[in-house]
Amino acid sequence: MKVDETDRRLIFLLDHDSRATLTELAPKLKISREAVNYRIRRLVRSGVIKSFIAKLNYRKLGLVNYNIYVKLSNLKAEKRRQLVEELARRKSVTWIASLGGRFDFAIEITANSIEDFDRHFTEIFRSHADKIGNYQVQVATRIFQCIFPKKYLWPAGAEKKAEAPADAAEKPDELDVVDEKIVSVLAADARIPLVELSRRIREPPTTVSFRLRQLERRKIIVGYTSLSQLEAFGYQRFKALISVRNFSKAEEKKMLGFCSAHPNVYYFTKTLGSWNYEIEADVKTPQEYQQFLIDFRSKFGDVIHDIESLSIFEEHKFSYWPG
Repeated sequence: MKVDETDRRLIFLLDHDSRATLTELAPKLKISREAVNYRIRRLVRSGVIKSFIAKLNYRKLGLVNYNIYVKLSNLKAEKRRQLVEELARRKSVTWIASLGGRFDFAIEITANSIEDFDRHFTEIFRSHADKIGNYQVQVATRIFQCIFPKKYLWPAGAEKKAEAPADAAEKPDELDVVDEKIVSVLAADARIPLVELSRRIREPPTTVSFRLRQLERRKIIVGYTSLSQLEAFGYQRFKALISVRNFSKAEEKKMLGFCSAHPNVYYFTKTLGSWNYEIEADVKTPQEYQQFLIDFRSKFGDVIHDIESLSIFEEHKFSYWPG
C-alpha cells in the first residue's frame, strides 16, 4: 500500500494519542471526519497500522520488564515460526522480536517480582533448551522508559519537549477487577469506542467512563499509542545497547533530552545488566543509523564505554499488559 503525506501525519498523531477522536484529528489534518475514518480503516486493513495500545505505568502496577537477548541454535524456518507462536501465547511475554547481530531474538518477560520472573524464565528455557544457546538478561529500571512519537513522519507537528523521568516517590497502586478488565482491553485495542468497551467488560458506560478517567488521573494509564509497519514508509529500526562510565545525573538528563528531541529516536530506557541504556532509532538506511551513532558519540563520547548495535527485523508481539 502506498502511504502518502496525510497518512504519515495521521500515523504521527495516532502515535501521540491513539484514542484521539475523529473530531480532534480532522482539523489537524485539514480533511473531513469521514476521510480520517476511512484512512484509519485502510491503514489498519492493509497492516500499516498493526495495533493501538494503552501505555501503562509499570511503577504504579508494581511490574518490571526483563529483556532476554537470545542466540538460537541452528533452527529451520518452520521451527523458528513455531517458537515465536508458542512464546506469543504466553501472557508473561510482552515483547518478541527477531534481531540481526550477536543475538537472534529478544524476549521480554513482564513480572511482579524476581521470583515471578524466574518462574516464567525457567518454564521457557526448560521447554526450549534444545533451541536456545547463549543469552543475556537486562532489567528495565523504569526510571526512564520512554516511547516517542515518530517525529520524522511530521517534523512540523512534533513538540520540542523532553519527556520527564518517572517519579521515584510513586508507589504501586491496586487495581480491582473492573480496572483490570479495562486495562486488559485497552492494552490490546486502545481505540475501542466507550460503548463497545462497556459491552465487552459488561459494565455500564457511565461506570467505564468514570473508571477510565480515574485510571488516567492515577497515572496508571499514561497515554495511548499505535504500532505500525516501518517498511510501509521506508524505515527500519536499530537498537543501540550502551554501557557508560563515570555517568552523572546531569549527563543522564542530557541524554534523555537528546533522545526526546532527536527526530529518529523511538525508544529510550535505563537498564541494569551488561548495558546501562537502550536506544531504538528508526532510519532509512544503515548509513543513517551510523551517522546517528557518530552524532551520539560526539555528544557523549567522554562517558560512553561501549555501544553494541542490533537490527530489529520484525516485532512479533508487543503489549504493556501481561494479562
